[in-house]
Amino acid sequence: MVKGRLRKHNIDIMFLMVLFLIFTFSAVSVLLMAVNSYRAVVYANESNANARTATAYIREEVRQHDNGGAISIDELDGIKCIKMPEGSGYSLYIYEYEGNLMELEAKDGAGITADFGNKILEINGMEISQDNPNEINIQIEDISGNKQEVIIGLKSVEVESNEKQE
Repeated sequence: MVKGRLRKHNIDIMFLMVLFLIFTFSAVSVLLMAVNSYRAVVYANESNANARTATAYIREEVRQHDNGGAISIDELDGIKCIKMPEGSGYSLYIYEYEGNLMELEAKDGAGITADFGNKILEINGMEISQDNPNEINIQIEDISGNKQEVIIGLKSVEVESNEKQE
């Protein structure tokens, strides 16, 4: 009789241990799925925020410097950039260089190169165009490959007068 009780007792303990292991495995699996889901959401939000931050930064800089035809599309070391006068013979350049959005403030006519600038944000690429003298088109590709386009209207464009004076 003693042998039967021991065997039954061992089976009960084994059943509880197996049940506990199944519960633990299930809890860890659910936890790992939640962590992976959270990681994907955070990554998507960060990449979206990077593209929006880059476009917002450029838009604000252009708006701050928007007076009387002062903003132009120029080239710095063969790289297209937005050139904005800072006053006293200095200009601010915004451009993409080696996977970064860059900003450079330099004296006009100084021998500057693109690597002199300050890194603002990591991006994959940036295209700048100006089809219309009243607008600057900017397309930014963030580090995850998402593209965001912004069209910045220039409010203070110098207008050439075509009227003949008598």
